[in-house]
Amino acid sequence: MLRRFPYDGEGRIVLQEGYLVYECNTSCMCSEECPNRVLQRGVNVKLEVFKTRHKGWAVRAAQNISRGTFVCEYLGEVLNDQEANRRGERYDQVGCSYLYDIDVHLNTGGRSRRGPSRVPRIKPFVIDATKHGNVARFINHSCSPNLVNYQVLVESMDYQLAHIGLFASRDILCGEELSYDYRYKLLPGRGCPCHCGSSGCRGRLY
Repeated sequence: MLRRFPYDGEGRIVLQEGYLVYECNTSCMCSEECPNRVLQRGVNVKLEVFKTRHKGWAVRAAQNISRGTFVCEYLGEVLNDQEANRRGERYDQVGCSYLYDIDVHLNTGGRSRRGPSRVPRIKPFVIDATKHGNVARFINHSCSPNLVNYQVLVESMDYQLAHIGLFASRDILCGEELSYDYRYKLLPGRGCPCHCGSSGCRGRLY
């Protein structure tokens, strides 16, 4: 990616999954219209929250979305490790959590925690969308997802404080439910059943 932006001329991501995205920021001489400012412009596609039969709330596309298009950012409170563990224990008791490890998809061994914690934490910063969040908190897991997560750096160059951007991993049709892979570890025992319904379903979340 030397001398290249992570986005094409239409603002669609072209960077390989697993690599950090560096967007222009206040230290740059460029304008707000710079093609390397995508996530920081916010949501520009139409989305709809709806209720499902087995998965609770979900999100679907309210328009056709092209592959690589930025869909939304996973927003919430940024917590340190200690506070995330305290909240995680409390959320486990009700069986619902919107905790997300910021480095989940980097090649550093992180993982998503949008569900019961179950596994000891490694990295110190977590996004909690339980009380303060956006539409991304309603996007469900799928074993064959149509969204992919990227860590996006804007002002801070600390990858542990990166923004979480959700991008279309393929062309998505209007009315199609949006999903990404939570990438939980499969633990011994029965775990939690998965209701994604995809042909490649692993059968359980963890």
